[in-house]
Amino acid sequence: MKLKTTAALALLIAQFGWAHAESIYTPKQGERLSELLMREQLLPGSATNSEGQTLQLGSMLLKRAELYNKQALQKTQLITLLGMQPAGKVPAYLKPLVESLPTTGRQLLPTQDGHEMAAKINLDPVLQANDSVVLQPTANHIAVLGTGGQCVAAFKPQVSVIAYLQQCFPKSSWYTFGEGFDHAWLVQPTGQMVKLNVALWNQTEQTLPQPGAWVWAPARNSGWAEQESLQLLEFLQTQGAFKQANNATPVVAAPTETITPASNTPFNYTVRPTRSDWGTVGLLQMPSARMAEEGTISLTASRVEPYSRYSFIYQPFEWLEAGFRYSIITNRRFGSDAFSGDRKYQDKSVDVKLRLLNETAYLPELAVGLRDIGGTGLFSSEYFVANKRAGQFDFTLGLGFGNMATGGGISNPFGFITDEFDTRPNIDFGVGGQANSSAYFRGEAALFGGVEWQTPWHDLILKVELDGNDYSNEPLSNPQAQSSNINYGAVYRINDYIDFSVSVQRGNTMGFALSFKENVSKYAVPKITDPKPVVVTQGPRPASTNWEKTVKLVEEQTTWNVESVQQRGSEVQLTVKNADVTYPAKAVDKATAALHENVAEGINWFSFTYKNRGANIAEHVVDRNKWAEDKTQLPVQQTNGNPVAAVEPNGYPYKPLHTEYDPWYNGAVGLGYEQTFGGANGYLFQFTAYARGEVELTNSTWITGRVDHVLGGTFDKFTQNSVSNLPPVRTDFREYSIASDTKLSNLQLNHVGQLSQNHFYSLYGGYLESMFGGVGGEYLYRPMNSRWALGVDANRVKQRAFEQDFDFRNYTVNTGHITAYVDTGFEDILATVSVGQYLAGDKGVTVDLSRVFDNGVKIGAYASKTNVSAEDFGEGSFDKGIYLRVPFDALFSSTVPGDASFNWVQVTRDGGAKLRRALSLFEETSVRSPRALQFKPALP
Repeated sequence: MKLKTTAALALLIAQFGWAHAESIYTPKQGERLSELLMREQLLPGSATNSEGQTLQLGSMLLKRAELYNKQALQKTQLITLLGMQPAGKVPAYLKPLVESLPTTGRQLLPTQDGHEMAAKINLDPVLQANDSVVLQPTANHIAVLGTGGQCVAAFKPQVSVIAYLQQCFPKSSWYTFGEGFDHAWLVQPTGQMVKLNVALWNQTEQTLPQPGAWVWAPARNSGWAEQESLQLLEFLQTQGAFKQANNATPVVAAPTETITPASNTPFNYTVRPTRSDWGTVGLLQMPSARMAEEGTISLTASRVEPYSRYSFIYQPFEWLEAGFRYSIITNRRFGSDAFSGDRKYQDKSVDVKLRLLNETAYLPELAVGLRDIGGTGLFSSEYFVANKRAGQFDFTLGLGFGNMATGGGISNPFGFITDEFDTRPNIDFGVGGQANSSAYFRGEAALFGGVEWQTPWHDLILKVELDGNDYSNEPLSNPQAQSSNINYGAVYRINDYIDFSVSVQRGNTMGFALSFKENVSKYAVPKITDPKPVVVTQGPRPASTNWEKTVKLVEEQTTWNVESVQQRGSEVQLTVKNADVTYPAKAVDKATAALHENVAEGINWFSFTYKNRGANIAEHVVDRNKWAEDKTQLPVQQTNGNPVAAVEPNGYPYKPLHTEYDPWYNGAVGLGYEQTFGGANGYLFQFTAYARGEVELTNSTWITGRVDHVLGGTFDKFTQNSVSNLPPVRTDFREYSIASDTKLSNLQLNHVGQLSQNHFYSLYGGYLESMFGGVGGEYLYRPMNSRWALGVDANRVKQRAFEQDFDFRNYTVNTGHITAYVDTGFEDILATVSVGQYLAGDKGVTVDLSRVFDNGVKIGAYASKTNVSAEDFGEGSFDKGIYLRVPFDALFSSTVPGDASFNWVQVTRDGGAKLRRALSLFEETSVRSPRALQFKPALP
């Protein structure tokens, strides 16, 4: 029912000075908000009041009696907080303003469109008779609240918050120490709250205010902590559109578009930095302190005579940039004609950059970096670098050492510590691969720097830099002429993923670079080829359950293999066999939807027991009623309770309801790809076709096999023979690659069992991998929902024949490790430490650190150090590498198990080499991880 303006309502309007009468609507008991909006024709483009004024749906107040007392307490606490602050911190107007604002009992809504609510019932609140819906005519002002005063400005479309701040407060005060604004919060009439960066050093693209919006902008040194601001803002979220009182602050004219139009706000450098010719974030030759968004990987190819560089750089954390690079020196040969033909010289290197300080209004962003820290160290350099932004200009200033500082001539600033810093030693890199720590930050230094300008054209950035290198001491006795140490260039953004740059360097040389970048932590593809999701409905459930039909639907929705269905009281349990899904929570949600729509009343719990290789690994239990409430209505008050719980499987007796046919065989065919890069043969590749299969003997015992056949490639040009002082357990890669076109890559018998709760074991034997066969076993202790696990594996293996048939060579070894797995809880880091004996008989430790993002993408690095000397190990000095794992589920339009892997090893050697076991108990029991239900597809 719609209530017209009455005398009492008019009195309220006069008291608060509201310029327009509100329209109030009362719902019927139990009806949906969408039903009320459609009944009263309160839809976008057609909502008007009885006077014919257009109503602002975005400022809709859904007043819930259930929330009134809570918000009244919220207001009291806010007033108390304001009254307790020291003198001068709280502006004089703010406390009276808060006291004058009403307690509304507003429930925030994800949408104000009745049609969208009706289509998505979980966004559509169920109303009570004592609730009300309040609408008012479209507002025409913006409230700007600051610690230096308040301002009411006339609303103007397509104008940013920055423009309103400039209009309300004299711009000259922005440059007074402590008086500027770094951040402002925008509270839309809908209740949406957005934090905006508004200073010259941090401006980003702006969310535009709607009519009636509130803006809160505390001055830089006002002493307002963010949590205090949020307490004020959360109260303003309950108010809807700002209402200008008749006797309130005079209205300031709307900003002109020429001040800071929203379409021309400065570009966000933090989100989309540009790459240097070395692939790292930076200028042209020189690095900067800026970092890419965490989760970003980039591939950069650059050419500046005589160097061609190919870099892979990744950003596992917002404070760390790392990666590797191949540099080709095109005017130098790799070796003699007999050894490498006319192959150009190739160099491998690793870079790391660490952020030391975040930028603030007064301080720059500061970073320290190491370039070419391993390998031969031809371009070994270290640096400190700072960046400070001023609007559309980003300034870089750094101090470099080593190769990037040959043009400097500045005395080492650390010489006061010890005179050893004054001289950079000539390092004997030997076989390479070791960190050049004895030369770090030593020798003469050089200043470098420059500026990037984000031009008015959004896709064009111009760069100018001062190069710290004079190129007179380039490696391999290869000096380059330099007529100027000022380099300049331009970057054109072809699209969100590709940048192209062109430059003039050394005053006489053109440079070109192409960079591809992607944030793998945001990988997600809509599942348009998956079966249509089950629509969750309200109302009575079926009188009985057709389990054959229901189980088939669950399997279609999830890709699960449901072995059996059982019941105990009001619980139905599904046993899921050998589940292989990237996002268990998503599968549980889909399965629950199928069950909820088809399972009879009286069943209040759904449980899913994961039976992997015969062992009951874990169980997910769903509260059916709570799950259904979350899917079918918008709760008045949000709760943190999860309707899904991860528990240890129980041993209670259940009544069988349904058993599915269990296939005893599965297999697949596909294409494979291998590559190698570096050495005398350069880049080589090979395409293969494979067929793999699995035969199940019992639930816990099975046989796996795989055959590969070479389709083509360039591995036949693999001429460089391996040289090793250790048993050649991996360096015979060439022989294994070319000895035969058809290979038996794997054929083994496997068995998995569970000794008791938390204790698992496996046994296996056969042709375990392409180079070794034998027997082995593994034990794993992994408590349910624990952040750590401990495993032991032991193996007796023999080297296989190069043809990878059924024959063996005469090398036999015992190998195995004790392995600790720790989910650190810090930055999603998984740490794995293994101690034991490797394939070459050497003993040592392997440390693996990886960042596992919520979408399942893993970026990691590892290193192994054994009792083998660097000389005996050979090139590289010790085993190390980095890797990237991307779930297929994040790449394809249908739900697909497995992942795509990219591995980079500086050089393949024999020391620190592990057996490539096909069966890992830690992977088989991954659903026991406390993070298992946190993995989910990235938001689009």
